[in-house]
Amino acid sequence: MVGMWLQLTALSWLMYRLTGAAAAVALMTFAWQGPGLLIGPIAGAFADRHDRRKILIAAQAGSVVPALVLGVLTLLGVVVPWHVVSLALVTGVVRSFEIPTRQAFIPELVEREDLANAIGLNSALFNGARLIGPALAGAMIPLVGEAWCFLLNGVSYTGIVIALFAIRLPAHRGRPDGGRSLIAEIREGLDYVREQPALMALLAGLSVAAVAGMPYSVLLPSFANRQLGGGPDTFGLLQAAVGLGALVGAFGLATRSKVRGLERWVTRAGLSFGVLLVAFSATRSLATALLLLVPLGLSFMIMLATTNTLLQTLVPGRLRGRVMSLHTTLFLGLFPLSGLAWGALADRYGEAAVLAGGGVAVTFGSLFTGRAILRHAPRAIETAQLALDASPQPSAR
Repeated sequence: MVGMWLQLTALSWLMYRLTGAAAAVALMTFAWQGPGLLIGPIAGAFADRHDRRKILIAAQAGSVVPALVLGVLTLLGVVVPWHVVSLALVTGVVRSFEIPTRQAFIPELVEREDLANAIGLNSALFNGARLIGPALAGAMIPLVGEAWCFLLNGVSYTGIVIALFAIRLPAHRGRPDGGRSLIAEIREGLDYVREQPALMALLAGLSVAAVAGMPYSVLLPSFANRQLGGGPDTFGLLQAAVGLGALVGAFGLATRSKVRGLERWVTRAGLSFGVLLVAFSATRSLATALLLLVPLGLSFMIMLATTNTLLQTLVPGRLRGRVMSLHTTLFLGLFPLSGLAWGALADRYGEAAVLAGGGVAVTFGSLFTGRAILRHAPRAIETAQLALDASPQPSAR
């Protein structure tokens, strides 16, 4: 995880250094995250059919090559923007399979009553890496350049693959598909979501944040340079501040043992995220920016992780991969797509105006979707809990 954030921070700064344009960073981010928009639903159905641990091993191994190639090209001084976008795209395709599979894999590792804690701890590890990786990249880039960030990330995947091989689970028997195609199974997942108002409301709230709020991240390199007058070290600090807030939020969620009440966390966090984004847009001081980004990261992480937990709780295991792929598709697919527009608008009108507009949209969108979540989620949580209490509890190993 540290290596991934190290690489993403270095990629963003490298693209901005090569082009000087926020739109170019948005394009790179779209290549990194955008494939999930098309591949995510297929990956979810694939994860429901096959051994998730083996998929994760293949995905981690497949992430090594683009990282090492990018590192060598940068080290030789021959890297150009199309190299960055192309290799980010390869990584994005691999991640489109890895992310929904990893999310659906978590319930196989823990008892059902520990699911909320496990997702919180997973988020804590992810955001602990988000705190360390960007700060490390900000220190490394001025000293040794971006290339060593990519090379270090490539090497780091070895440890992940070894850890996955060490996990011992019952033999995967495969899920009978009745001869149906992947398209039919994807449609089954979509039909299930459409029939569940709580799931629709949760995914709608996530979509609002992905389209109007999360693209702030693609503007951080240009914001650090144009609005704060800084360089890669400033950009690394901004990223680390978001990671610190997200880490605090993730640990807070990890201490919860119950799912009931999380619907209120989702709605409050969405509103806070929008308001803090508006406040961040107006700052021209690094200290103030860091102070605002910590609670901003905390708010966004609480919204994202509680949405994840509620989806995992409300969805039956046989559909979990497909529904979680919608979570991935909406979050990682929509935000880089809207980020393309954000980058172009920021180059023309400035980062402050674009960030403020996004914050206002998130605030009002969260008010609208929050009402639906508070209306439908409590009943759905109660129904899911009754079903869990009545079902046998297999032991995770």
